[in-house]
Amino acid sequence: MHEDDRALTLAHAALTAAAGADQAQANVTISDASYARFAQNYVTQNLESQQTTLSLTYYIGKKSGSVTTADTSAEGIARLVAQAKAIAQRVPPDNRFVSLPAPQPYASPVRSYFAATAEASPADRIAHVLPVFARMKASNITCSGYTTTQTTTMAVANSLGLAAAYTGTSAGMQVKAMAAATSGYAESYALDYATIDPVAVAERAASKATVSATPADLVPGRYTVVMEPSAFQAAVKALIEGLDAGDVLDDQDSWMIGRIGTPLFSPNFTLRSDWSNPLLGNAPFDLSDGTPLTRFAFVDRGVPAAYSVSTYMGHKFGKPVTGVANSMIVDPGTKSREELIASVERGVLISRTWYERVVNPRDASITGITRDGVYLIENGKLTRALKNFRYFVSMIDMMKDVEFSNRAVLAEPEDDLGYSCVVPDAKFANFNLAAQTSYA
Repeated sequence: MHEDDRALTLAHAALTAAAGADQAQANVTISDASYARFAQNYVTQNLESQQTTLSLTYYIGKKSGSVTTADTSAEGIARLVAQAKAIAQRVPPDNRFVSLPAPQPYASPVRSYFAATAEASPADRIAHVLPVFARMKASNITCSGYTTTQTTTMAVANSLGLAAAYTGTSAGMQVKAMAAATSGYAESYALDYATIDPVAVAERAASKATVSATPADLVPGRYTVVMEPSAFQAAVKALIEGLDAGDVLDDQDSWMIGRIGTPLFSPNFTLRSDWSNPLLGNAPFDLSDGTPLTRFAFVDRGVPAAYSVSTYMGHKFGKPVTGVANSMIVDPGTKSREELIASVERGVLISRTWYERVVNPRDASITGITRDGVYLIENGKLTRALKNFRYFVSMIDMMKDVEFSNRAVLAEPEDDLGYSCVVPDAKFANFNLAAQTSYA
């Protein structure tokens, strides 16, 4: 990958300019993201964004300064170094800092780059959305959403000789089908744009939007709930956000405290860190500092087992370093999505949520609001669209009685949280829909 070489060349240029530092680390990100956005069954925008950023952390003893720039010229790098050095000279020392990571061997990477994604043109993206429009018109409804193709290169190098780079592609499609008073949502994400099936995505969204003509009321309370992968990913982050040594040992504000090694969840639930999962194709190293990533289980068949440990936390607490996990995988179950729904006598299907907030990290309680499709399940079938709900649950309690579908998929990447997820549909026995909204 020539972009790997370009990224590492930039990183080493910054390190050369920062030769006066006791230690230094450079991180480079090169991104190329393209979108076709659509509304009312028409493409409204074709967008492309190309960006290169360079970050430098400059150490003077135990003091450090970090600066990021998009100016990668020689003059820009010189300014970057000067600014990072000036910050390091002024801040107090971090007496618990020991060292940046030394060079270490990496596992062989899995395939992460697909030409069908990297070389997709605006015409290719439009070709992907035309079947979506045709399906909506067949039901006399409209849709909005987007399809995207992206290529990202990331590199990290430090003054101790560590150097690593990674290039990967990602692609996705989101469709919100809209009838007069109801809607339906579907999504698909993959590394290879050729594997995204717009017909299947459109069918899923349109079929849910036309379950009923008007949204019904449902008394708030505890129901059997089936969450599609998008919604489940958002809820399970209440557990994921407590899986780091910084939460468990440093802040001491994690649901894992006092529970490691003790059966806590359903034996159906296993949560793993595995950058090599072929649906993810992630880098075999910690993108923050280049530490090799360890593959392990956070939760093993219902038993909390381990947390991730960064280089800094490993030095601080004397723990083996795993690297900060960038890949979260929930193992699938044995039933199809359709079979999960068919097993519900009376309950609710949730497609998607937003405004999720972790309320208490100690019990992994979380609240959020449903969106883009909530449906009443009666005798195993979707019978009515419902108005939206605010939910409030402890994910510790929810995962004690959970079933999963037999197909785990790549969910929408959590770019702001720094990880990606492969998750199945999830069925919860006693989910608290705390309050109903006045809208669908």
